[in-house]
Amino acid sequence: MLTAQPSAAALRTTPLPEGTDQAAPTPELAPTAHAAHRFTLYAWHGHVYASNVRDKLIDLGRLDQDGDTWSYALDGDACPAGSGFASAGQALAEVARCLTFLYLDGQFTAQRDQSGMPGPGLAEAPQAVVTLDPRGQAAPVIGVRD
Repeated sequence: MLTAQPSAAALRTTPLPEGTDQAAPTPELAPTAHAAHRFTLYAWHGHVYASNVRDKLIDLGRLDQDGDTWSYALDGDACPAGSGFASAGQALAEVARCLTFLYLDGQFTAQRDQSGMPGPGLAEAPQAVVTLDPRGQAAPVIGVRD
């Protein structure tokens, strides 16, 4: 009889912490089942925006220029406010270093899409692309364009 279940031969048992169900088999590719997620951060009209792979755009907080330096203050408590950056791109890179997948996932769930609001020019704005591991086991991969 054919079933949709994988055969026992295709599964291996991984040692589990004491007190867990030892009968639960783990697929060999389970460590790769949680692919990294890519987000783009933008410095645009005094704000830090983020977009995801579905092109949803959300506002994460303020990005201000005071003379020759830049500072940011994000909504929520994901990152402490930062200041003294020489460019918007450097400020975005610091934001990208302190963001977590859980924070961004929560913001994308809670906020409405603003992709129609910023207007033309967003593509030319300073950007930082960050790839985050949802399990938090890998450091963010960051690329910046000032």
